[in-house]
Order: sequence, then structure tokens, then C-alpha cells
Amino acid sequence: MHTAGWKRWSARGPVLAALAMAWLASPLAAQRAAAQNVEQGKYLTEASAALIKLVNASNKQGFKLPDNTFSVGGGWINQSQTNWVALFTVELQAGKTYRFLAAGDADAKDVDLQVLDAAGKTVANDSGTEADAIVDYRPTATGRYTVRIRL
Repeated sequence: MHTAGWKRWSARGPVLAALAMAWLASPLAAQRAAAQNVEQGKYLTEASAALIKLVNASNKQGFKLPDNTFSVGGGWINQSQTNWVALFTVELQAGKTYRFLAAGDADAKDVDLQVLDAAGKTVANDSGTEADAIVDYRPTATGRYTVRIRL
């Protein structure tokens, strides 16, 4: 199982908005937690620390959390090479650049993100084999987009 959360970001200058996701723990972490009766907070703390590094790097690139936006966190997600989990749908504006971030705990080995348009077509993705994911997307059309993850 994995934990997941997300935040919405924006920046001044050429990059006007970004979106970040956080807190992914690995299935090994969940198994260890169950076997050792360990609280899940340990894994959230590890994933949060990884996310903080991604957020700080994004801040240096001009991405900032705008006023009156949302931040949501927490949820266990099963690891799967084929099963994508839709995290949320969000309105994106044409011409603004959005950043999507995901970070895992110490056991996470591969975190993948996708952004899908209203028709379900993948318009941006990170499918590398890193324990975190960064996806930048600048839509050509304003509309509703779905962000999903695979671990």
C-alpha cells in the first residue's frame, strides 16, 4: 500500500501555475508496518521529506503555492505495473504551465504520473524508473484534466 497527497501551485513570470503531489509509501512499507505494528506516520514523514526537496527545487524554478488553493494528503495505493489510480480532476487554463510532483518514502523505487485530458488521452507523463516524478504541462486548451499515478 502507498500513501498519496497533493497540492496546487502557481508561479509568477513565464510559469504561472503548477500542481504538486506528495506522500507515497511503498508496499514494503505497508507490510513492514503491519508486521511490526508501526504507525504509518513514519512513511509519511519519509515521503514528505522527499517531497520537500522537490518543492524547494520547484520554488527555485519559480513555482509557488498561490493564495486560496488546496492541499490534500494521505491515502494508501497498491503497487501495480498496470493499474493507474486517478487522484483527482482539476481545471487547467490554456497557456499556463503546471507542474506535477510525486515523491515516495525510503522504499519507493518507481513512481509514475500521467495527466489526461477530458477525452482520456495522455497529454503529459513521467514514466521513468525513479522514486519520484516530475511532470510539466502547458495545456493548449482550458479544461478538466485528470492526474493519475502508478507505483
